[in-house]
Amino acid sequence: MKLILRLAQKRVLRFAVVGTSNALISFGVLNIVFYAFNSSKIVASIVATSCALMFSFFMNRNFVFADKTKKAHKQAIPFVVVTISGTIIVLNSVYLLSLKLLDGREQPLIDLAHAITGLVLSQSFVDINLSTAIGAVVAMIWNYNGYRWFVFKRSTAEELLDATNTSTA
Repeated sequence: MKLILRLAQKRVLRFAVVGTSNALISFGVLNIVFYAFNSSKIVASIVATSCALMFSFFMNRNFVFADKTKKAHKQAIPFVVVTISGTIIVLNSVYLLSLKLLDGREQPLIDLAHAITGLVLSQSFVDINLSTAIGAVVAMIWNYNGYRWFVFKRSTAEELLDATNTSTA
């Protein structure tokens, strides 16, 4: 039982590292598309999420869950289904809800950021970045569980065998 808990903790930590990297990719692309290409907030969010999707599949398959028991193309379809449903249903729903809740209430956050960092942020910067951050956290929880249950669902026996082989090597 201890070994199973240690495995789960390590996997969650690896998922957090990949999720953080994905968030950085997503935020970078989001801001580039929104500001450099003058796109709408929704278009920028969709483009950013799509770019992070490819990175996420590769890293989750090879690093987080380390599951190569199936061919990549057989894991890719359920991965995309979980991720897209997480994006369309979860991230974008939370994103839109956050935008609605923030509407007209950004100034205290702008003032706080200015007081702490000296930066002057625009209302749209606060809107898209805070809404994306909230949506990303909720979507990460959705995705982790979807990947674990439906995409990279190695048996506990396989994980224990790998952990035992790794620790004895």
